[in-house]
Amino acid sequence: MKSNRVFTTFSHLLLILLIGIALFQVALLFIMSGKSATDIVTNPMLPSLPFHWENFERAWNLGIRNYLGNSLFLSISIVAGDLFFSIIAAYVFARYKFPGKAFLFGMVMALMMVPGILTLVPRYLLIRDMRLLDSFLAVILPSILGSNSFQIIVLRTFFQSLPEELFEAARIDGAGHIPLLFRISLPLSIPIISSMAILRFNGAWNDLIWPLLVLNRDELRPISVGLVMLSSGAGAPEIGVQMAGSVIASLPMIVIFIVGMRSFIDGLSAGAIKL
Repeated sequence: MKSNRVFTTFSHLLLILLIGIALFQVALLFIMSGKSATDIVTNPMLPSLPFHWENFERAWNLGIRNYLGNSLFLSISIVAGDLFFSIIAAYVFARYKFPGKAFLFGMVMALMMVPGILTLVPRYLLIRDMRLLDSFLAVILPSILGSNSFQIIVLRTFFQSLPEELFEAARIDGAGHIPLLFRISLPLSIPIISSMAILRFNGAWNDLIWPLLVLNRDELRPISVGLVMLSSGAGAPEIGVQMAGSVIASLPMIVIFIVGMRSFIDGLSAGAIKL
């Protein structure tokens, strides 16, 4: 009993420490975003007055506005396409019976074992041969057609766990597979689909290597690449402006998580129970 109490206390203290470290980094980012170059040199850690709100305006005008729009378009497109194909594939694996089903699903699971960096060069060569370099499709197509194994596995497991009686009753009423998917499976799967959407949006929003590789024109770059470009080179703005750009880049993810937090947690809980 005493050992359990000690373990629980230690676990809580460790979690508090980790949360404190994470929040400290966020607070430091915001504090530095309002500092001038002199303030950062003389007092980099603590808040200082006046708070330079003009840093946000400068970052916005230096291209963050365009980068933000590009990231929103790319992330929404990737999430929509990824979920569309993942839901269809997961439903087929869960509800259809066909030769080679176990083998194909095993191949999907095996794809999770392949590090993404190993497919970087083949993907680039394929996109180059398709003449899609320096276009949004160069980012969207590989993301929705080659990196959704996890979503397929989780959704397939969830669809498979739904009560068969619901589908039998719908079939008696004359429903086919499309009504079964859109009227029964999807409404019952909203929490887990919301969780997959938030996780996928976060991955697409923070992706750096692939967009950096296939997008050369500045007007096409997403926010992750734009922030790197903003902080590199001889003409890079001062650190306060760079931190202001990072704060702006973080806002969409913060808003999405706050709005979808309940669905996100419900989806993770449902997924954990089904798995």
